[in-house]
Amino acid sequence: MSDKKRVILLASFGTSVLRAAEASYDKIAKDLEEATGLEVLQVFTDDDTAKAVNGIGGKHTYIVEDGVQTAIIKKYDEVIVVPVFFTEGALYAQLEHRLNNCISIKVRMTEAVMYDEQTCQETAAVLEKMLNPAPDTEYILVGQESAASSAKMYAALQQTLREKGYENMCVLNLNDRDCFGQAVKFLKERHAKSRGANVEIVPLLIAWGDYMAAELYNSQNSLMWQLREYGYRTVFTGKGLGEFKEFRAIYPKRVAELLER
Repeated sequence: MSDKKRVILLASFGTSVLRAAEASYDKIAKDLEEATGLEVLQVFTDDDTAKAVNGIGGKHTYIVEDGVQTAIIKKYDEVIVVPVFFTEGALYAQLEHRLNNCISIKVRMTEAVMYDEQTCQETAAVLEKMLNPAPDTEYILVGQESAASSAKMYAALQQTLREKGYENMCVLNLNDRDCFGQAVKFLKERHAKSRGANVEIVPLLIAWGDYMAAELYNSQNSLMWQLREYGYRTVFTGKGLGEFKEFRAIYPKRVAELLER
């Protein structure tokens, strides 16, 4: 698939936690380079974070427009943008809008991880392989996108997991007003407390960082600690999805799908 006329922009919201970027975004970039033979430039859609970390350790991290401009300076003919986003929600739409203003070079963007029924099924299979769910553990999978399209995909993922027999897996959204209440309702229905079941929180986020830490496990108001105070034996996976090789394989697949059109 090697083609010196193309370059990949790996686009994420970004993180200022460098070890999180190394454990996820950098590995995704390496996998893309190995699978496609193309150069990969990393862009953060959060401009402040991109500017703050750019150049640290000799690594370039661009804002979206600067990434495209760099491709032009390097005399590439086409930019393939690979967003890491789990769904095609608000972040995906904002990135697409910014790219629409880049008219000096051909730009194409792959779909997100989940965007239709088939990719929900594919993602469910990947999560199944990653987690190897134990029957005595309850799994709370937590996303954070708020757009209607994201809610539809989360619901589809939940349905797919149920159809695969995983009644012990619940998909929630941190942006829902009563995310904690929904988690408790699920665990009550599963009689998790009386069974002494373990509860594992799994973030549907590509890289962990300050936001994930605060919301999911690292403060008294986090989901993990609230559930612990409620009497549930709760743990946190401690990883973003990008740290799992099985999950990272989705991104070269999205590029291959785009280039086949």
